[in-house]
Amino acid sequence: MRLGIDKPDRKRSIAWPVTHVLALAPLDVWIRMVKRTGGVNPAYWARFAFILITSFVGTICTVHERLVLAVVRRLKFVDDPRVEHDAGAIVILGYYRSGTTHLQNLMSCDTRFVTPRWYQCLAGQGFLIGWSILRFVLVPFLGSTRPQDAVGFGPDWPGEDDFALCTWGGCSSIPGRFVWPSDWEDWKRWHSLEGLSDKELNRWRSLMAMFVWKITRKRRNRTKIVLLKTPSHTSRVKELDRLFKGNVKFVHLVRTPTAVIDSNVRLHHSLKDHLLEDGVEVQQVRDRIVEEYAYTESKCASELSAIDSDRWTRIRYQDLRGDAIGTLEQVYSALGMEIDLRAKDSIQQYLGQLGVYQSEKEDIELGEMSETEQQNSQEMIQRYELDKEPAASVHVDSIEDPVARVWRGVIAMSLLALVCISVWLGIVYSVHATWDSMHLRLIPAVWICGAVVGIGTKKASGVGSPSLGLMAAILTVLIVLITAFPVSIINYNFASTEGYSTQDWIYHNSKYAYQGLSSVASLIFIALGAMTAYRHASASGVEAPGTRQAGIERIGS
Repeated sequence: MRLGIDKPDRKRSIAWPVTHVLALAPLDVWIRMVKRTGGVNPAYWARFAFILITSFVGTICTVHERLVLAVVRRLKFVDDPRVEHDAGAIVILGYYRSGTTHLQNLMSCDTRFVTPRWYQCLAGQGFLIGWSILRFVLVPFLGSTRPQDAVGFGPDWPGEDDFALCTWGGCSSIPGRFVWPSDWEDWKRWHSLEGLSDKELNRWRSLMAMFVWKITRKRRNRTKIVLLKTPSHTSRVKELDRLFKGNVKFVHLVRTPTAVIDSNVRLHHSLKDHLLEDGVEVQQVRDRIVEEYAYTESKCASELSAIDSDRWTRIRYQDLRGDAIGTLEQVYSALGMEIDLRAKDSIQQYLGQLGVYQSEKEDIELGEMSETEQQNSQEMIQRYELDKEPAASVHVDSIEDPVARVWRGVIAMSLLALVCISVWLGIVYSVHATWDSMHLRLIPAVWICGAVVGIGTKKASGVGSPSLGLMAAILTVLIVLITAFPVSIINYNFASTEGYSTQDWIYHNSKYAYQGLSSVASLIFIALGAMTAYRHASASGVEAPGTRQAGIERIGS
């Protein structure tokens, strides 16, 4: 039964397409989810159609690896799936909007950890090749900050493994939160893994174990500690302990309940454009959050108390915000580790780039605080001593944004454009010389050229800027325009025989070039190439923690 979505007194408007949180989930996963929820209202067909287009991209980019790894999964991760990783894992616990992303970003600066990145989590079904392609594909579409706040975001930023399991097999409560809220009761079973059938639970276990296996396949990651963060893991301590065969430690982050609940209501509001049905009332959203939040924290406290105390620790958000390094030193010490100088320097650099965190808060309806919420909040405040003064705030000097060396960027983009043109024409010529019946235009290569020009420009200039981004985008378009005429000559060389004038030769080859450039598909690829070049060459601000751009070795797969 669908509650709170069919309102005859409210006129539905068309739901416009967005870059959806589950955009890269393969088509079969979307079909199963839609079948499970009973369909999509006609008002949301345009949005859903765009989702299917992006889903098709995700499907094509990963289908080969899904077929191969299906065999691996059946042989290795179906019967009693467990994680076999000698270095073990650390799981960050904390309900949605408790500050777990900040903690994950800080710990990701330490090269001893391997944590999943968003290009992996948004297409959990992928692997090395598929993820590499999608990381490239995602650049024009992902913003530099999350839609709900000003926290950094992008393909290389640390991600939540719950999204990976959702896009891979629908094993998450995410659809009930942000896509079909009327089916909250059905989807929320995946939050705590309670109420699942044996088949469903085994699917979650096998996909979770195999996802960890995939992000640790690269040689440099096989000896690193796996760092995971997903809010739903807060209610899965016992299951995760079983999955990792006891070779796992936990960091439980707690925050003032009212701030958590208000922020969750804002989160649902900020992601309302991802719904495929009319949303539920604000008060219903708040009441759901209150109930789930209390249950999650209670279950977490109970399950943590059942394992050895040296395998878990609890910290407060206000302490982490006030003294990040000091709080992390306490976390490491409680888990039997130390922050080495390299990790501390990297964390300091990240904090310096981050500066003072400020989030614009839209004036929205947050719902009314119920007596149950007041009681639950007071219990949590007492349980976690959230009313005590935070640790003394430690000032971190901000790092001034570097100034783009524009001329170096311009020179680099010009040279790279010449390289792209030469390689493009060389490939077309070689293919045609080998198989004269082949007449390639290679228009999709403009997307690759855009990435090459954009990345090279930023590396040469040291930091991106809007002006460099615009020049890189224009130059990318010029690359495809410049190559179009020579490609026509290589493939056909129209009107080159005796009896035709130079004007005829120019006209017919230009006409063929124009035809190639003016098709809908070509225009889309040209736009994507320009967007990619712009995004790379204009990128500035905080770099994803743990990446080479931040000055240390990449720790993602």
